Amino acid sequence: GGGTNPGPNAPVPPTGQALPAETAGFCTAAVDLAAVVNDGPDVPDPPPSPEDVANAYEEYQARLEPPLRAMEQATPPALQQDIATIARQARYAVATNDEAPLGTPEFDTATSRLRAFMITECRFEQVRVTAVEYRFDGIPPALPAGTVAFTMSNQGAESHELDVYRINEGVPQPFPELVVLPDDQRDVVLTSVGEISASPGAADTEFMTLIPGRYGVACPVPQGTTPGADGTGPPHAALGMVAEFTVN
Repeated sequence: GGGTNPGPNAPVPPTGQALPAETAGFCTAAVDLAAVVNDGPDVPDPPPSPEDVANAYEEYQARLEPPLRAMEQATPPALQQDIATIARQARYAVATNDEAPLGTPEFDTATSRLRAFMITECRFEQVRVTAVEYRFDGIPPALPAGTVAFTMSNQGAESHELDVYRINEGVPQPFPELVVLPDDQRDVVLTSVGEISASPGAADTEFMTLIPGRYGVACPVPQGTTPGADGTGPPHAALGMVAEFTVN
């Protein structure tokens, strides 16, 4: 095929030369697909009526197909098998209205390989964050606009999340004050961008597209939470597990 024209956030390597159009198009679609895979079908728990479940998978398919088709048209040879696996499993989940195909070891391996390829070949800005009780290490004070690969490594004893928010225009308060507001008030001043969760000793990567503005990261997990038990203490964010940065 003739490739895809890169969008405004297409990656630019350190030399200042843009990636080839086909690679840039694949990378842009991969970011969109990674977001869909991370979100999954929006099925409430407990599940509603069969009709509501079917509607949730129809909406999931509408988000899934555009980036998946774009990637299938420009798949690098090294990822052909993995993209085929992601496509097969995701479409089977849609056909059966069942999330099980999205949680198999085969699917997890394919998505992990895709993320690894995106980090090495798409040349997105990378931010490596370490989570411990109760702070984040590695959040820079400023980042360039565009797609950023956030990797969080949990080196603490409790479960942690890295929730990224954009502080809405015209909001002057510092992020640590905003993120601990009640949900209805917080939703007025903050816009969720993405999140990463990891158990102790684990790490994960998510790709988030940032526009200029003020941002913050916070861990909402209750104090004392481990993979085997829910914590009963205050959210980690209230204990200081927050950070603020700007995007230029």
